[in-house]
Parts: sequence; structure tokens; C-alpha cells
Amino acid sequence: MQPLPQLESCLRLAFDARDPLHPSGISLSSWFVRAPTRGRRRGELDATLLFPPELRARLGPDAGPAIALAMDPGSWRSCPSPRATIPLATREWLAEAAVALGRSEGFELTWAMLRAISELESTAQRLLGSRTPRSTLRQVLHGVAQRTLRAEPFAAFVIRVLKIAQAAYAAFRHSGRPHDAAWALVQDRLWLPYPTGRSGRSGAQARGAYLPSLLQAAAANARKRLKRNAAEHRTKDHARALLARFASGPGARAWPWIDGSGRLFPQGEDALSPEMAGLCFFALLAHAASERRSRGGPAGGLSAPLDEAGFGSSEWLPDRTDDLAIRLLSASAASGLPRGEMLEAISTLVRATLAGMPAPEGASALRRLGIQLGEDDTAKMLERARARLPELARWLEENGRELLERT
Repeated sequence: MQPLPQLESCLRLAFDARDPLHPSGISLSSWFVRAPTRGRRRGELDATLLFPPELRARLGPDAGPAIALAMDPGSWRSCPSPRATIPLATREWLAEAAVALGRSEGFELTWAMLRAISELESTAQRLLGSRTPRSTLRQVLHGVAQRTLRAEPFAAFVIRVLKIAQAAYAAFRHSGRPHDAAWALVQDRLWLPYPTGRSGRSGAQARGAYLPSLLQAAAANARKRLKRNAAEHRTKDHARALLARFASGPGARAWPWIDGSGRLFPQGEDALSPEMAGLCFFALLAHAASERRSRGGPAGGLSAPLDEAGFGSSEWLPDRTDDLAIRLLSASAASGLPRGEMLEAISTLVRATLAGMPAPEGASALRRLGIQLGEDDTAKMLERARARLPELARWLEENGRELLERT
């Protein structure tokens, strides 16, 4: 059994913050709500699996009411206005949710929760073994592939463990147990045999401990996904090959932002680099995903270049589009950390082109980014960009499909 003192502290703080209307305390997971992805729903806790007969017996005669209270969402103090849910939970999203938790419930609880998450991540690494690739570990913890540039998805597995521990802890406290006894029972719950188990070769039930079983199952799925991505040519090397193919081929001809002498903006050079192609594709795909979400899907209408290129089709669901955008971004720079100023510049150019930004406003925005163009030159550049952007969008849509995950 692995020691988890940070999780213990976090659970106690959340429960001790209860009030007469919310006897179970603070529901930490309500500040970190995640949306379903690709039509799948995230399953809630099942009381029959969380509290097997042997655990109910240890709760005593008050087991029924205590479990019912702990499993009742109304007994928890939840986030009054949770952030808009998104399919891919990023580190920035986590930070904003953590700040919101601190403002509402106190930053002592915020830091305790973050320390507990770090502790669970370290525990997962030890349980999976030091030889487990970091990419596999991230898929286990986060449920999605490896990310960079502050876009590493938040730990879906860790949140699941946190919800299980909180519900069990609250039930034990409602049954009259003091903190020390309740925490000991929570640890037992995390290391009891996994409730569903599985049959061994002899036909007998082969049950591993609950927490390691969850982790091992997630690890197996992550390894399968990594192998499938390699077999279907969706690795970082394949993403880099796509960027290199565009930069060395149609890139210079299709690049939307050029001046009168043919220089490519925002880098101001004559040749297009794979890094700049990756930044452009990221900004364009992120904008396409944002439009589909904010406008209620393709029926709400997309910008003309994106609509004509085919980004309204069912294959370009927002979460898949975001997934590809981030993978192309992480593949665009050898260090895995693209230049922030260039990303800001290319994002501004994409928005200015698609939104029809007036020349004075566009020139001002570009000057803030170090691109010195007058209003007339900016107007001409954006006019050329609007004529050339559809070709780039079509190339990205046609060639990016090979990297899309379809499952």
C-alpha cells in the first residue's frame, strides 16, 4: 500500500468545510468538470461497486444512510458557476479552475488539492514502473495523447481517484468515524480487490487491488492506443513529415500573408519553415474548432474559407480538430516549444483574415507584435491573404485527414 498523506490532508480539509446545508463538505471535482468527448459520457460513481458488502459491514448499522448521504450530490457544496466544459482539459484550464476554487473555498484547499494530484501522479509512476514511457504515463493519467506548450490535458484518472476517495471518506465520517479511522478505511477502499475482477485461466476470480487495477487497465488502453497510432501513421514523426511536405512544396505558393516583394509574414523571410507551417495550421484548426463550438456546429455557419475547404464535415468534430492542432503545434519545433511571439503573430493574422479586420486595427495589432506595416500595406496584405487562404485551408483539410483519430 502506497502512502498518500497529501490526499489525506485534502480530503480532511474538504470535509471539515461542511455546513448544515452541505454535510458532506466541498465537492472538489465540481470545479473540474469535463465535457464528454466524441459522444461518450463520463460514468459517475456506482455505489454498489464503491461500497462492496465487506466494506458496508465495516461501516456498521448506519451504512445505508451514510452511503446515501455521501452519494447525494445535494449534500456537497459544489462550484456555483463551473467553467464552461471543454473536451480537452488543459493545464491552463486546470490553473483557472484551481484559482476559482481558491477564491470560493480558500487557497489552503487549492494547494492541498494540487499537492494531492502531484502525489497521485507520482504514485502512478511507481505502480507502472520506472521503465514506463512518459508518453504512456500521460495517456494513463490524462486519457489522451502527449501534449506540449502548456496544453497537457489534466489528469482524468487522478480526478476519478479523487472522487472515489472523497465519497468513501464522507461515508465513513457520516457513519461516526473520526478522521484517522475514516482515512484508514479510505486507504483500504483504494487497495481492496477491484470489485468486478476478472477470471483467471483456471476460471477463478483474479482480483487485483482497486487502485492499481484501474491504473493497469488504463495503461493497457494507453499502450494499445500508442501502437494503433504508430500503425495508422499518426505519430509525431508523421506530423513533422506533413509540415515538411507543405513547407517544401506548396507552402510558399499558398502562404496567405505576403508583402509586395514576396516576403512571408510574420517571419519576414523568403522561405517557409516547417515551424511556421505548424504555427499556422494550429491557429487555423483552433479557429475552426472554436467556430464550430460557438456557432452551434456547421449549421451555424463557418467562415467562408473554412466552410469551402470542408471543415464543416463530421470528421472535423471540435475535439478531433483540437487534437490535431495541438499535435501539429508540438511537432512544429524541434524543442517541442514553439516561439510564443510567432504564435501570437500568426494567430492575429488568421483572425484578421477570417474576421475581415479593418486595416487601421490590423496595422495597430501587427505593430504591437513587431511587424511594421502601414495601413495601406496592411490592407493590401490582408486582401491578398483572403484570396490565398482558401488554397491553404483546402490543402490542410485534404492532407490533415490522414492524421485524424477516427475512434
